[in-house]
Amino acid sequence: MRALIKLGWILAVCVPLAGACGDGEVGGDDDDVTGDGGVSGDGGGHACQEHCPDAAPPSACRLVDMIIAVDPSGSMTEELVAIRDIVFPAFAQRLPQVGMGLDNFRVATLDACPDPANYHTTNSAGADCNFSSGQVWIDSSSPNLNAEFACVGDLDKRNNCTGDNDDEQPASAAAASLEPPYSTGPNAGFSRPEALLVVLAITDEDEQPVPNATAQEVYDRLVATKFGDPKRIVFVGIGGGQPGGCNGAYGQADEAVKLRQITDLFMAQDRGVWWDLCQGNLEDGLDEAFAIIDRACNELPPIP
Repeated sequence: MRALIKLGWILAVCVPLAGACGDGEVGGDDDDVTGDGGVSGDGGGHACQEHCPDAAPPSACRLVDMIIAVDPSGSMTEELVAIRDIVFPAFAQRLPQVGMGLDNFRVATLDACPDPANYHTTNSAGADCNFSSGQVWIDSSSPNLNAEFACVGDLDKRNNCTGDNDDEQPASAAAASLEPPYSTGPNAGFSRPEALLVVLAITDEDEQPVPNATAQEVYDRLVATKFGDPKRIVFVGIGGGQPGGCNGAYGQADEAVKLRQITDLFMAQDRGVWWDLCQGNLEDGLDEAFAIIDRACNELPPIP
């Protein structure tokens, strides 16, 4: 009886995921599916992998936590329009398609100043975006998902940075938002241990941490927030990629040397995407980002 139950579980779960292991057959005889039951939890998962090796593992992510950290300085006028009109609508439409279909995703918006590193709930006019989650982030269950993205995508630029380059540190601000006092204060509950973390950092200048920090130090801060495992993070860096800067599709952009270095560290783990503002076409950059997000989601390691 246990063998029949387990075989039924494999047919119901593994076959749809793996395309019936390529040929429509699970394979094996009753001896292959006997054991101590395990129709759920670790035992069932091992059975699925044994009989359908191409199936996504049971540990593949069902949850995504995303932080969009944006340089709000005056030079970002054209980029902010693109972010509002292209980036936010794209995530609203495409995040539900990640992996084999997410159970839940949440998106927090942050300017590139870590003082304070609390997530935004208002637009540039200070009007409340009224997230249906009742939290400081957008939740995928919202019946007003597009409207919430549109509201917060009109970025609120209020912060305590002076504008003398200290508000151009999107990666550092994202890291600060995941650390105390913000992770235990205004942003409490956002980051879930079992979720894939996606950080999208955008500036038309460069990552300029205050106090100064190397690309490795910023990378290490972010990785430390996810059990020290870079495979649990996807980092998308968007900045100028031309030596000497450029006057591109979204206006002027300096070469973002440090932001690119941070991104390269994640790219070395197959968890990073770099997009050059100078070449425009943010839509194409988002296509690359979603390809990496999808792969990372399906390869997400189990919680240690």
